[in-house]
This record gives sequence, structure tokens and C-alpha cells, in this order.
Amino acid sequence: MARATFYNKRLLGHIDDIDFTDYQGIGSDPLYKRYKSVESVVKSRILPQYQSFLSCPFYEDGSIFWYVDEWNDAPQKFTELSGLEKDRYTSIKAETIKHYQETLKKLNPEEFSILNGALKYINDEFIYCYDGKVVLIAWGMRLDDSKHTSEGKWFKTAVRYDKKKISFDLAGHGKLSMSKAGIPYLTVINRDKGHVITTRDIPSIIADEGFSFVGWIPNPIGHEVLDDIIFTAQYSTLKAVTPTKEEKEELVKIIFDAGKNGILKGESSIEVPQGHILSIEETPSIVVNKGFKFTQWSPSINEPINKDTLFTAEYKQESIQCNFSAGEHGTLQGNKVIRKPFGAAPLVSEIPIVKPNKGYRFTGWDVDPFAALTNNKVCVAQYEKILPWYKRWRLWTTGFFSGKGCLKWLLWLLLIILLIWLLSWLLRGCDGDVLVDRNGNAVLPNDKADKIEQVAKPDGTIHDNNGSINNIVGSDGRLPENGVVSPIIGNDGIMPPIVSNPGTPDIIENRLNIYFEDKNADLNKWVQDFKQIYPSDSYQVIGYDPNVRMIQIQIPEGQRDNIREELPLKISDQKFFIVDESIMVLHGNKSQSTGNKGWHLKATHVKEGWDITKGDPNLVVAIIDDGIDVNHSMFKDRFFKAYNVFTQNRALSPGQGHGTHVAGLAVGSTEFYSEGAAGVAPNCKIMPVQVFDNGMCTFSSLASGIMYAIHNGANIVNISIGPSFQGLSQLPIEEQIKVAQQYFKNEEKVYKHIINTANEKNVILVFAAGNDNIVTAILPECRLTNNTINVAACTHEYKSSVFTNYSLGTNVSAPGEGIYSAYPTNSFKMFDGTSMAAPIISGTIALMKTIKPDINVKQCIAVIQKTGKDLDKFIPPMILIDKVLTAVKNGDIPEEPIWTQILDTGSIEHNDEIAPTDQSPNKEQNSTVIKNPTDDYSALKDLLKQLKEQRDALNKKINDLEKKIQ
Repeated sequence: MARATFYNKRLLGHIDDIDFTDYQGIGSDPLYKRYKSVESVVKSRILPQYQSFLSCPFYEDGSIFWYVDEWNDAPQKFTELSGLEKDRYTSIKAETIKHYQETLKKLNPEEFSILNGALKYINDEFIYCYDGKVVLIAWGMRLDDSKHTSEGKWFKTAVRYDKKKISFDLAGHGKLSMSKAGIPYLTVINRDKGHVITTRDIPSIIADEGFSFVGWIPNPIGHEVLDDIIFTAQYSTLKAVTPTKEEKEELVKIIFDAGKNGILKGESSIEVPQGHILSIEETPSIVVNKGFKFTQWSPSINEPINKDTLFTAEYKQESIQCNFSAGEHGTLQGNKVIRKPFGAAPLVSEIPIVKPNKGYRFTGWDVDPFAALTNNKVCVAQYEKILPWYKRWRLWTTGFFSGKGCLKWLLWLLLIILLIWLLSWLLRGCDGDVLVDRNGNAVLPNDKADKIEQVAKPDGTIHDNNGSINNIVGSDGRLPENGVVSPIIGNDGIMPPIVSNPGTPDIIENRLNIYFEDKNADLNKWVQDFKQIYPSDSYQVIGYDPNVRMIQIQIPEGQRDNIREELPLKISDQKFFIVDESIMVLHGNKSQSTGNKGWHLKATHVKEGWDITKGDPNLVVAIIDDGIDVNHSMFKDRFFKAYNVFTQNRALSPGQGHGTHVAGLAVGSTEFYSEGAAGVAPNCKIMPVQVFDNGMCTFSSLASGIMYAIHNGANIVNISIGPSFQGLSQLPIEEQIKVAQQYFKNEEKVYKHIINTANEKNVILVFAAGNDNIVTAILPECRLTNNTINVAACTHEYKSSVFTNYSLGTNVSAPGEGIYSAYPTNSFKMFDGTSMAAPIISGTIALMKTIKPDINVKQCIAVIQKTGKDLDKFIPPMILIDKVLTAVKNGDIPEEPIWTQILDTGSIEHNDEIAPTDQSPNKEQNSTVIKNPTDDYSALKDLLKQLKEQRDALNKKINDLEKKIQ
């Protein structure tokens, strides 16, 4: 089945377009082909909790594939729900649709037309429910009922349902407690196969009078669900004792304690018979202090009482909301709403920045925003109008320079002295060696980093200010002296046009990268030739990097293929090649794991390695990523030449937390070791290099970021970013190896130049192998396998992770599941991915270089392989840090890597380079052959399509044979 890559989304299933009719659209295009327009209205007008309702369509070859947000529990069809779950999602569905319908009334005509068309047909058969939300597929169209006689044939789901029923038999002597945290208990629940039962899955039981609940048989805690199962409640019988005249019924004393946040209304103590369950009438009420809310008694009053017991009231502190309004003459940057505990005062950092409109000055708030919050309030920004400069100048000069006597001449003298001083200061500044950013502002010192400025989009949302996209060619037709990496997100926060490519990286449609093979290429002449051929303003030069000999051009949408073919013919006097501007992805994601924090530190023997060395402050590990939390305590006083490739300064974004997590694993401090978080090389310096612009990274920004690190003092460069080839795992390994040998050769050329530059400087590049479960060498950066370190991920069971790329192209391994490390803001989280494995290796190489500064990349690979722990046949040995350092210290370093990869197709040794296959016309090809592809993306798309057709044909033959046998 075809696949596309959408950020943070997952394929739910697909429909065939011939099964539907009455398509709503924009102009001649159906809405599913104009999803960007629909998404724009949803993102700007719909509340965040409802924005996922309309699923994301992707059209290909007569099928529409529907993508939805990532899920924890598998989506269930709304019409197949029952009981409490049906009631819950009926309410959620009603709230969601109501919000959309109310929003329609507030839209302008164009927005109304788009969203109303999308909502015209809402069929319960196409609503799916999961994780507290509802999503609609096949929107903006109507099912052609005349083509169907059996229900449900029109949607082919991609979700694999393997739910098992778990029943709790109350055995006739008890009843369910009402709820836990507001969620009703159920006697029957469904969980995925393989789910491990926890206390959250188990209902609470109130035993009938005369019985005491003692547990379940079998014990459900820790039980792995492999099939349907019934757990039966067990009880003990309480002996009924009839007191004699001489005996009294045994009583227990109960004391109620209201605590410090409320007072009791009723008896503070009572006596009840042993085994008694309190009624509502017997329980005192609570008069709660202002700012708090009573939640429950501890322990629970719903259990039998068999001994003297103290019940303590528990409370929840109420929060107060403070709203900020920009008023009529400005906008806000930062929080528009903050919530604080009752009585707390907002911090300075929580108050939004007011950006007054032109002609106005912000004077303050109508109410004090720093006052303690005791009631919900709204703070409205206040302004005063600014007189035009010429009026203010006239008033000033009239008041001072038209005066009489000495004052007038004294003021003139002071003005002349001030002008002379200012002129001398400017001239002196021209002689200094001052580093400036893209806008000409001074850059922070090498050991500093700052948080990036954020600005408001026209729709009020906040984004990082990474500059604007501009033509960079001067009026003299020459490129600027320093390189320029163009921001990815357009001016005013507009997303670039993106072409989705199943099985290959997405690309930006209106950009192309021009790379030059000749070291002495005249890039200025090329630019002048380009503008002479394409003089229109719709053809611009927007980026340039002399380190990788690259020029980036922006072109009209729909012209990419034409320009790619025309340029080499029209500018034929220089040797260059063209690379599409593909979108890179992070090779790590937040983990579902919650336990065993820091297992990777013990598994790799990091503490034992620290007995040998913790690193050298003169060694620098560059982290090429989405930014970093510059204020995280793990990185205090550790920065060296931090860099944002777009702004060319040291202002960095925390991004999605990925870069912070990676940096913490490589070179974070040791102060949180006992909690499970520490960097492998805690004494080394960090060079964070941001290559992401508001969540997006491209081929060119990544290449420029790596080259910056190589040329600015990094000793090791960690790259936990790369292209995604999700979907190629369906290809046989033989076909995958051919993809590595034949495709994306231009991207490979760029990386070859980068890698050779690093090797010449003995800078070691460490790449994450990727998370698509494919042969690693498909990634162009991982093909020179003895010239870079390419890291696969393993589990705590010392097996290859199910997601990791593997085999050819991989040369070392490290832990990559449930990895605990730093996260914004000054916190910690668990992540999964080869992104987490790579920095463990990067930190280790920093320790190796501390002992032997001249150790090279081949020697690093060889010694890690020789001393590592063997895993399975798919990935190389896992690093053991103490053994690696001992070997380096003793000089026990092999000159060549030794690991051999064993594939189903035979044994393939590591080579310095993945050689292309023989493409001579006389050689027979047993695999699928693609003729005359326009580019690598189209070729792989055709390859996947042909493979699908072959498999469909094979399945048809099998089905026909089965019918004959029957």
C-alpha cells in the first residue's frame, strides 16, 4: 500500500475515489486535493483540542489515504462502540461538531465556503474514536450508496486490531466502586495483545456486608495479555457474632481531621461496629477555605472499617486565571492566558510583551498584573499616542535653540561635541574584529548562548524569529561575502509548498539546491548567468554556502522538473549538479516507557569508564539538531560557539526538546546521575547548532550546520537527523541494497564532500542510522561506512530495536529505547530512537580523544566493535565504554573495522564505499526495473507501485487456488 510521510501522523486507512460522489471543492479541485486550504482555516479558527477532527488526505492512483494524529489506543469505529465507551464518545462527538458549527457563523465568505464544504457530509460510519478524540475520514464527499450492498466495504483500514477481552467476575459478594479520577470502573475492558496489566486497569471492589474482599484469582498485576481472560474476585466471610447480654458489640473509633485547608461541619469522632462501612450521613461535611477544593477522605471511606482509623481530608488548590488583552493599539508576544494557584502572583517572565502599533507607546496595564490572584481577571494594555518626530523635533528646538543668552550657545556646543564623539566611535568600530549576525548585530561571546526571539504571526500564534526569505544577490550581481541559509518557513509564518513522496523524503516544491564540484567554481558568474536567463522576480537566489559550494534558488511552483532539466543545458560552462530540497526528520521520539530510568548508563558501563576519564574541557562535541534549552542546568557554563544557521548568531530555540535530549546524553553534567540522566563526556564542551526552523529542517540547512561545526572547532559532530524512507521496509533486502547503490547519488556526492572535509581535519561525524527498519545504506550519509560512524539502536534485552535501520551502512550500536535525558524546560523525559543511541557513541568518542587526541574514525569503529557486546545478526556490537577506554589507553587499537554483516542474501563485508551495480544492457536483472524515471523520488514511487501490483497479482493467484481446492 502506498505511504506518505506526515509529521506526527499515522495512516488510518484508505478509500477508492470511485466509491464516492458529490465531492465538495475549491474551483475545479476536490477538497481532498486542497487540504492545505482546509488546514489553514482549521488551524486559525478552530480550538486546538478539536483541530484533529478532519483527518489528513493523501491522493494517489485512485485511492485516498487518510492520516490522523498518532495514537496510544488503536482507533475504534464509532458505530461499533457500546456501553459507557459509546456514551463517552457520543458526548465528545457532539461537542466537536457543535464547535465547528458555531465557528462557521464567525467566518468570512471564503473561509465559510471551504469549511462548510468539508463538513457537508458527516457520516457516523466514517468517524473513528481514540485517546479522547473523534476523527472524520471521507469528509467533503458522499458515499455512492448505489454501488454498495454490504456495509463497510468502502474503507480499508490500516489499523491492526488485536484486542483481548479482560473480564472481572465479582463472584456475587461485592459491587464496583463508582470511579477512579472521574473514570467509571468497568467489569469488562479491552486491551491490546501483549499489554501488561497494571493497577490502573483493575476495578476497586466494595464487598457486601458479611464479606471481606481479599484479591483476585489469578493475580492480574503484571499479567501479560495474550488471550481473553477472566479474573475472579475472592472473599473471606466475616463471622457474625451475636453479642450476649454480658457482651457488648465490638466498636472501633473513627476520627475525622479537616487539616489546615478547611474545618469540619459535624462530629469530629464517632464509634461504629467493626466491619462497618460509613454512610454519607455519618460523614461530616467540610467547609473549605477560600482557594481550595475538597477532593476526598484518606483512606477511602468506602471500605469496611476493622480498627480505629483517622480519616484526613485531602484538598486540591484552586487555580485562578489571568487573561491579557492587547487592547486596540498593539499585539501581544507571549502568554495570553496564565493560570496560577489561588493567592499566587504572576512572575515577570510570565507577563506577555506588548508590541504597540506604529504611532503608539505602551504605558502599562489597566490593572496590576503582578498582584496576587484571588479572582479571575483581565489585564488590558494601555497606550498613549506618539507625536510625529517632526512635531517633537520642532517643539524641542523651539524650546531650547530659540532661547536667548548663553544657554542657546551652550546647547549648540554640546551638540557639536556629541556629533564628533559619535563619528570617532563609528570610525573606531570599523577597524575592530567584531563578529556580527545576518542582520549586522554583534554576536554573543563564544561561551554564551541565548534563547531565540519569538514573534506573533498574523493569526496570533507565536513562532521563532529565524529571519525572512529574501533575494541575497546585491545590486552589483554578486553574492554576499558570508553565506546565507534561507529560513524554511516563509515570511509571516507561511509554510512552503511541500510535495509528499511515499517511501522517500518529502521535498519543498519551489526550491532547488545547486552544488558545484570544482573547488574554484565561480559562483558569482553562475548567479549572474542564472538571472540573465530567468530575470523575473519569481526566480530568486535565496541561499548560499561557500563551505559546501552551494547556491539555493527559489522558483515558481510546478517548475521544479523543468528547471532541473533546463539549467545544465542553459548554463553549460560550469560543472554543477542539482539536489532537491528534501525535508529531514528527527530520529527520536518521546517514549511510552516510564520505568528503568538510566538503564543505558549501566548497560554501557559509563560509571566504570569515568574511572579512566570524564573528558577534556578543550574537546568540543557539536550537536546538530533542532536547538537546545540554553538554560538547562545540565549545560551550565559548557557552551562553545553555539550557532543558529538561519540567524548566524547564538540565539537558539528549545525546539521540540530533541536537541536538548541528545546533548544531555552526549555531554550533560553528572549531577542527575542518581535520577538516571547523565552525559557520557560531562567535562567536554557543547557546540549546539540549530538547523530547524519552527519544526522543519531541510537537506541544505543540515549540510550547512554540519560544515559550520567542522570549520569552527568541533572535534566530534553528532547528527541525529536525516531523511525518512518510511515504507521502503516492504521491499526485499536485495531491492533495498539496490536502492542504496543506485539512488540519491547527488545527495551522496554532497555528503562525500562533507565527510572528506571532516576526515581531513580528523573531525569525527556520528550519524543516527534512522528508524525506518530498512538497510542503513539507503541513507546517502551512511554509505561511506568506514569514514563515518553510523549508529543502530538496541533494547535493554540486547537485541536490535524493532524500528532501527540495520545491516549494510551500520557499524556500531548503542541503547536506543526508553532513554532518559534532559528536556525543556530544565526537566527530563524518556525518548526512543537511533537519535538517542548516536550521542552515547559521540560522548564515548570524546572520552577516547581525551586519551588519544589523534585517534581517527576507522580506529574508533574498530576498537568499539572489538570490545563491544555482541547482539543479534542485524546490527553490530553494542558499545561498552570502560572496555573501549581501556583498549585505547593500552594502545590495543585495530587499524580496520572487523564486523561482518550477515544478511538473508549472504554475507556482505563493510566497504569504504557502497559500489554501484553494473547497469550494462547485457547484464540480466532479476529484480524490478524502472525505466526512464524523472527523478529518484518518482523512480522509487514507481518501484513501490510495481511491487504492490506484483503482490496483488500473487495474492489473487493464491486466492484462486484456494477456491479451486475448496
